[in-house]
Amino acid sequence: MNCESAKQISLTDLLKKLGHTPTKIMRVDWWYLSPFRTEKTASFKVNIDKNVFYDHSAGFGGTTLDFVMKYNNCDIKSALELLKNDSFSFHQPIIVSSNIIQEPTYTIQAIKPLTHPNLIQYITERNLSLKMAQTYCKEVHYTLNNKSYYAVGFPNTTINGFELRNVYIKMCLGKKAVTYFDNKSKHIVLFESWSDYISFLTLYPNAEKQYDYLILNSVSMLNNTIIKTPNNYLYKCTNGELYKCINVQMDKSINNTLYKELKYESIICCFDNDKAGESAFQKVAQTYTNVVDGRKLYENHKDLNDYLLTINRNDLT
Repeated sequence: MNCESAKQISLTDLLKKLGHTPTKIMRVDWWYLSPFRTEKTASFKVNIDKNVFYDHSAGFGGTTLDFVMKYNNCDIKSALELLKNDSFSFHQPIIVSSNIIQEPTYTIQAIKPLTHPNLIQYITERNLSLKMAQTYCKEVHYTLNNKSYYAVGFPNTTINGFELRNVYIKMCLGKKAVTYFDNKSKHIVLFESWSDYISFLTLYPNAEKQYDYLILNSVSMLNNTIIKTPNNYLYKCTNGELYKCINVQMDKSINNTLYKELKYESIICCFDNDKAGESAFQKVAQTYTNVVDGRKLYENHKDLNDYLLTINRNDLT
């Protein structure tokens, strides 16, 4: 399988394997609910003549190969291997006759330390620090539609909510939510994904407790978290009225007016170097005045993990 042959694979066939059916067909343009986020209005378009897609909500598009790389957050080599092995038969949602995609039925069987050889290999191939990955990730065994699977699980702020990854899958188990680490710092770093967070700690292990960290787990989470002001992540209670702030969190009927002072002297954005990442950065920069663009560190690379893959791990301390 080479790049040209991969680009010839039908995007609509691939989406069908993943359980996605078009909600609207307008000649050569087939519209889908985006496979990258939860949405009610279709924003993902496939031109069947050119066999290319465009995600209007995120502002990016490309070929079948680009789709596979984005969907699995992988490089070209891994994407070609997935297409060659027809690995996209994994984790298809259930399609009912009304064309409504139902959530798959899953059960978590076990949550344990990250030790499975295949998952260790996955972490190693992404050049991530195993120590950091084992600190922040779990090994999650689960059943999905009565089939058993296992994956690297990165917890979010909900009960038993995980971002799941292995060489074949990229999905969320449970409710989609952000992940927040409060180290009582005056500075916070924002990431799109857990792999960028672990990549950062791989590059700068001494920074582990120097900053607070917020991992969006999807740029689609931005508007309902830190762009929504005031919020529980970037704002703090003032005048010593912590008990009132706690009551605000517990009682949604109380007007949340106490979160009015920013916690942080700087907000560092380490988003992807693509249109979605740029859009996310601009939203943050337009909402706050103390925003730093951390992408200068890896300006010639797609994201932090892509940058990390170009570095010899022996050169890292």
